[in-house]
Amino acid sequence: MKAFELGVVESVEAEHDGFRGLGNWRTVVTALERCAGLNVPVTVTAVMMTINYRRLPALARVAAGYGANLRVNIYQPARTDRFTLAYEQLWDGFRGLAAGSRLVATTEPVLAAVLGLRDFPGPGCGRSTVRIAPDGRVLPCTYWPASRLTIADLERAGPDILEANEFVAARRTPPACAGCPCRGGCAGRRALAGRPDDPDPYCPFARGERIVLDWERAGSRDLPKVGSACTTVVSAL
Repeated sequence: MKAFELGVVESVEAEHDGFRGLGNWRTVVTALERCAGLNVPVTVTAVMMTINYRRLPALARVAAGYGANLRVNIYQPARTDRFTLAYEQLWDGFRGLAAGSRLVATTEPVLAAVLGLRDFPGPGCGRSTVRIAPDGRVLPCTYWPASRLTIADLERAGPDILEANEFVAARRTPPACAGCPCRGGCAGRRALAGRPDDPDPYCPFARGERIVLDWERAGSRDLPKVGSACTTVVSAL
């Protein structure tokens, strides 16, 4: 690696271990190196939040050094809002990614809307994904705050589980978002905020604003689990 690249890796390693624990970065890198040696495709996943939203382009370059894409999820305050991005921080983070990477795929509704992606099928929550929590609850979204559904309900209903109230609520577009390109945005984000009938807090259209991102697209690829959550996959330039 070039000296600059080594500096980037060392910086990311220090930040990573400071959050995850000493030595965790080397454990991850060892796994990446093993997969690369076996020609097993991998993706590095990161959560965009207040402490790293400007560091993601550097992480995308590190991932590319191991032949991996970077998958970015927006932080959801399931336990604490300590790392919740402000509206301006989120779009600053996406501007940085746009400048330093190519877009492989996204199912993040507000981003797909801003980019005007004609092939965006809409959020998967309530439609194409079923989640089972460790306590046995069945959820339409990983971050759905409450559900009375259990595995027994899933066994009994099968595909008809999608007609349960929780799933219907997850795919309902708020009246205020009728006709909005983001299609209501992230239902889990709205539900966690306790405002399921309000627009997505990160939607610029609901604010009467226009966000412009000059994002280059990478070649189209069929990636696993892209449609199972609101996520964005990029490759470094």
